[in-house]
Amino acid sequence: MASVDTSLTSTFGSAVVLLQANLGIGLVLGALGVAVSSSHEVRSQLEGKPWEATLRSAAKAVSPAPLLIAYALVQVRAAPADMLASTGLLVSGASVFLSTFLAILGPVLGARFATASRVLHVIRAFGQMLMVFGRVPSGVELVCASLFIRAALAARSASAVSCALSLGSDAAEDVEQVVAMAPLIGGIALLDNMAWGPSGIMAVPFQASLLCTVLLGLVVAVRFGMGGSVKSAGRHAMDVQFEDGLFEGIRSKLVALIFVVLAFSVCRVFVGTFGIQVSTSSISIAWGDLLTASAAKVALLIVGTYIVSFVSAGPVDETEEETDGMPTINGMEVANGVSMTHGKGLGMLDYMKAVVAPAEVLVLALIAAQMGSQQETSFGALPFKYGFILAALGVGLQIVSLLAFATANAGKKGAEPCFDTTGTIQWAAEDGTLMFGLRSLTLLCLECGLLLGCLGLGATPMVVGFVTATGALFVLSPTEARQTGIEVAKLILGSCMGGVEALIEQQRAAQEAAAARRAAAVARTLEAEAEKSEKVGKAVSKQASTATKRKGKEVGSPQQPSQADELRCRPHPLRRLGAVKDNSPTSNSSFEP
Repeated sequence: MASVDTSLTSTFGSAVVLLQANLGIGLVLGALGVAVSSSHEVRSQLEGKPWEATLRSAAKAVSPAPLLIAYALVQVRAAPADMLASTGLLVSGASVFLSTFLAILGPVLGARFATASRVLHVIRAFGQMLMVFGRVPSGVELVCASLFIRAALAARSASAVSCALSLGSDAAEDVEQVVAMAPLIGGIALLDNMAWGPSGIMAVPFQASLLCTVLLGLVVAVRFGMGGSVKSAGRHAMDVQFEDGLFEGIRSKLVALIFVVLAFSVCRVFVGTFGIQVSTSSISIAWGDLLTASAAKVALLIVGTYIVSFVSAGPVDETEEETDGMPTINGMEVANGVSMTHGKGLGMLDYMKAVVAPAEVLVLALIAAQMGSQQETSFGALPFKYGFILAALGVGLQIVSLLAFATANAGKKGAEPCFDTTGTIQWAAEDGTLMFGLRSLTLLCLECGLLLGCLGLGATPMVVGFVTATGALFVLSPTEARQTGIEVAKLILGSCMGGVEALIEQQRAAQEAAAARRAAAVARTLEAEAEKSEKVGKAVSKQASTATKRKGKEVGSPQQPSQADELRCRPHPLRRLGAVKDNSPTSNSSFEP
């Protein structure tokens, strides 16, 4: 068992390193793009330098990594220890790393390294063919996904050898539209296995990976076996076309069936990942594992965009000119087989496809983080494990920004969104602080999420790889390139520190303003209470004064005699006439008849 665990860890470690390299290139490309667009000093330092072309060539060199990552994760999930697969993954990964390093170093030195690139292509093809003959995993969904991934590896190996030998074949372009779907379909198969466990033989007709393998075989048979013409319309994923009417009819129905099965697979993953409990008083939704749920949502976003693009795609206009190579849409390169090679006018669906296409690697990153969380129990690494969820939120905010732009500019002719290197819309100043805040939040989620997620997968290989690659580039670069790199690094670090200080100052000012508002509210309350107390005191004093005055009047005034006293003191009428004798002792008079 120890040897099995070691081999699985080695395969998983290779997948992690490939993920960090792929996402790291995107992280650096996005950070430099944001720095150039927001800082005049950085823009002036890099003016006239091929920095963007350098990073884009590096991104192109690392593009084979997602297919290798999907293969490694499928093997780790359900395949036994396999030295052949581990060796092939190690050889292919090393060739991808060296190709990426040369892609960066070449423009810096002004060299092409053509011979070294051809040798690395052959080495990568050899490693991928070793992976093709590795052990097959268990479970119907993973077996079918592994079959499609291995077919894609074989197709890319043939393309790499053809490129190394300068045979001038366009076979890679013929099959790339189909092969590019392999990482996404492998990720959906992994999510299905996580949600439901290994499937039985009855699930074979519902495997999109098996249908994609049939489509890939059809393309190869028509292109090489029958000498037919295969072209890519580029309106949606897997949009290849045959000139032969019979095979074109088969292809169109097969592609439609693939998208139907993909929709069913994603719905099945959601049912297995999210639980809904309905009662008479409430409705509750159980998310299950947070990383798996986030991966399912990103997969739904990608598949939904592809399905809408497929449904809305019309017939190809043969009068429109084709573009050569992989086009760039306002600073954002369209990759992963969704390039729009037909049509001069691009719609919102084309932009949405370009935004969600790189998110296929994010699905694999979330799955790898979930697998790593089962092996890593360190509490300190827990916050980093969920960093990719922030990046997934950033992708969602990119779509929200694009929809907001489409809504705000509905009916306006010539309104075209402008993107940066991360695929985020660059809002104009007149769009208001709300849109600027949405863009800032999107970039923060993307960049911080990718950085934290890569650190969560393993800080040691990421730091060692970054320091080694940066140190080698610094040593091999000319003096001018070194000085430019140092100045740009200082400006970016200074900008970051200044941004942090500004944020701290803003928070401190906000806290002081809140404290001032609270103090003013307390002062107003106390003042109101004092005024109320003063009014009550005046009223009480007035009442007391009135009562005192009333009492003083009652004490100082003579008492009025009552009616009985007045009658008693009044002399009798007969007495006044002398008819009544006064019997009082003081009277000396007598009555004589």
